[in-house]
Amino acid sequence: MLKHKPLYQAMINAVSQTLENMVFMEVMEHFDRSYEIPAEDLAWNSLLINDPVQGEIRLAMAKTFLRKLTGNIFSIDDEEITEPQMNDIQNELLNTIVGLFLTNLLEDDQEYKMGLPELGEEEWPEADANTIIWKLMTDEEDALQIHAAGASLVAMKDE
Repeated sequence: MLKHKPLYQAMINAVSQTLENMVFMEVMEHFDRSYEIPAEDLAWNSLLINDPVQGEIRLAMAKTFLRKLTGNIFSIDDEEITEPQMNDIQNELLNTIVGLFLTNLLEDDQEYKMGLPELGEEEWPEADANTIIWKLMTDEEDALQIHAAGASLVAMKDE
């Protein structure tokens, strides 16, 4: 059996730590649990967790928010931001979030393996019974969502 800290809080802490360290933004639960990022403005990516559990973590945010993050991180004006730069930042955010999530979730000496982030090129996947959803927002009310999917990963919430 895996010994771990609470799953839901481990993710909130990982996202908070990532955005505070990278762009000095605070993160909290979204005040509107029904809010969905408009599909036409949606940017998302995913990353597979291979060990000690199997699952997938997906990160979604508005392209306008991703553009703002990219500009802040690279210290460049909006018109100078390129699509590859935005993709790099999105992938780096997810990679960092998942690494911190697993570090927060698992015991200190427990190793984990994860894949590389991949940009979502199709529609944002529907959540099913084996998906946990975090609806979050920054202190500037920019929304982001995290989905953790996969039976063995999601089962950790009940242990």
